[in-house]
Amino acid sequence: MKIGFIGNGWRAEGYWRVVKQVPERFEISGVLFRNPDKAAAFAEGHPGLAFTDLGDFLKQPHDMVFLLLPAHVLPPYVEAVLSAGFPLMIETPPTWDPEKLAELWEIQKRHGAKIQVAEQYFLQPYHRAVKTLVDRGTLGEVSNLRISMAHDYHGVSVMRRLLGKGAAGCTVTGQRFSFPVLSHCGRGGLGDGSLREDGRKVAAFAYDDGKVGFFDFAGEQYFNYFRSRHLNVQGTHGELNDYGVSFWNGTMPVFSRLERQDLGKDSNLEGYFHRGITWMGEMIYESPFARYPEARLTDDEIAMGSLLLGMERMIETGEEIYPLAEALTDTFLFMKMDEAIRTGKPVRTEKQVWEA
Repeated sequence: MKIGFIGNGWRAEGYWRVVKQVPERFEISGVLFRNPDKAAAFAEGHPGLAFTDLGDFLKQPHDMVFLLLPAHVLPPYVEAVLSAGFPLMIETPPTWDPEKLAELWEIQKRHGAKIQVAEQYFLQPYHRAVKTLVDRGTLGEVSNLRISMAHDYHGVSVMRRLLGKGAAGCTVTGQRFSFPVLSHCGRGGLGDGSLREDGRKVAAFAYDDGKVGFFDFAGEQYFNYFRSRHLNVQGTHGELNDYGVSFWNGTMPVFSRLERQDLGKDSNLEGYFHRGITWMGEMIYESPFARYPEARLTDDEIAMGSLLLGMERMIETGEEIYPLAEALTDTFLFMKMDEAIRTGKPVRTEKQVWEA
């Protein structure tokens, strides 16, 4: 699949790494730069693939266009790409402005297009395995969960999918706390070991039917070795607690675990890659890139690559991977959470125009 990129920031570079590690499936067909100097630097290693003119970029043989620009500048680029007839994937979240949620929906309706959004967290191996157990009914009917896995719209997206809920009929309450912690790692590697105040958002999404999602996350959890990530999902017939799964098998309670299959550990010489996740002897999640052992992908990169594979499937079959409507719902709920935290008052949600 030939992918044209508009944007060249940290997120775009992450997708470029995925594309380059799986050349059997993906290739870069062009990158549009707003900065001529960056375009020239990119062209040195990628002759003929750097563009500074949108018109010239849109003349290239892209199978899809990936728009990775700040949300406030998206609408005109979205219009241009859709008018040129390309399938489109846009950055997550699709906007930071509550008033632009409906505007993006109207753009999609006007073009009769299917815009997909690059929200990858629910496609990470662990979350895919958990969703499989929930969909099978292993835990019974899920009533509540506590997610401390990802920030803002990422965490809300995973939470909402596991609860099977939308935007309507929810009361959101929240609060923000701050705690000191030794900051010792980040995107750039090891830090200086200084103390920092880490902001933690805690919120409850209480739906009218009794289902509740408890959100709890602080930024240091992404990198800090003292701040781990957790997920607890409770249903009528079982509970998942991180990798532990307890459930009723029809006659008695059973205790089991999700087990990762990661090669390249200890004396294994196959080279690192993630093969999949097993449960009770069954592979309930298999990485779509396990057949490409040269691809050394992290869990997040597997999820990013899975989005690209999903985009390819949408182009071929019409089956959507992460539709704009879902992204707008997740963004809307995240914004309501921040509103509740900011005002200190409960916030009610109603059905939105993009919801079926």
